[in-house]
Amino acid sequence: MECKLTEVLQKVFKNEKGVSQIEARYDEQAVRNCPVCGGVLELSKVDDMGYRVLTPCPGQYALRRIRLYNNAQVPARFMHATFQSYSLDRLRDRAGVEMFMHGVKRYARGASGFLLEGGPGTGKTHLLCAAIRYLTLELGVPCMYVDYSDLLGDIRAAYSKNVSEAECIEPLVSAPVLFLDELGKGRDKRNDFEIRIINDIINRRYKDPDLTTFFASNYRDRDTSGYTNYKAAGYGTADWEEYARKRWKSERFESQDAFNRYVEGVMSQEYIEDRISESTVSRIMEMANRLYINAPDCRRSVGKF
Repeated sequence: MECKLTEVLQKVFKNEKGVSQIEARYDEQAVRNCPVCGGVLELSKVDDMGYRVLTPCPGQYALRRIRLYNNAQVPARFMHATFQSYSLDRLRDRAGVEMFMHGVKRYARGASGFLLEGGPGTGKTHLLCAAIRYLTLELGVPCMYVDYSDLLGDIRAAYSKNVSEAECIEPLVSAPVLFLDELGKGRDKRNDFEIRIINDIINRRYKDPDLTTFFASNYRDRDTSGYTNYKAAGYGTADWEEYARKRWKSERFESQDAFNRYVEGVMSQEYIEDRISESTVSRIMEMANRLYINAPDCRRSVGKF
């Protein structure tokens, strides 16, 4: 027999003060006539020890997953974000994003997260919110989304209300799956307050192997950008010219000058390591798979995700 609530339930997405919420709508008369539970949304049975126990009717699981999604605090702008609505055709390399989607769908407790790197408008937040939608509504996994820059502002505002930093970040530390967006974004480079907050969150989650963390940042890390290799090859020293003379063709540049200009750009950028502590970045690299999203800024193009 099919649960009537599962049959008639509708998920209506709404904007509640900038946060995506789902309103569960269903025909109450149909639920009262449910052949599975008779409308009480619970089933009574006798266990192996002879005790009568109550278990949820299947429709209750759907309502629970809606509550998980509502608690995740997905930004309202991304209330309709799904993996299907993300345009893979825009990507210069789609294999990494496909791996990300596959990893989310195969989630198990304690699985490694992902660090999504890429410029503004490449769809990082879309992917995070699509992952939350899948984990909560399809798998029933508790998740939490937080914009890092908003978190910092909330903590500063909390001081005036005598709310401690520990109280503000405790839900982030304990969330089974945390989605931390805009990693490294802040007012000042190497600001002690900002570094302390991110260090505390990451260090405490790092110690618990059952927790999974997803990150997104407009800043790249030094290793995947090439910075580390070029630094080791002697960039800025007398050895660099010899290295560049041998390398520009193998790295597929039209000239050594073009290669030098490219490397100069790589070496002059600001990286995640410049925004937060080296030790915290090291922990993040162990907690998450790195994925650079190589795509144009969709905000500057016609159409949307």
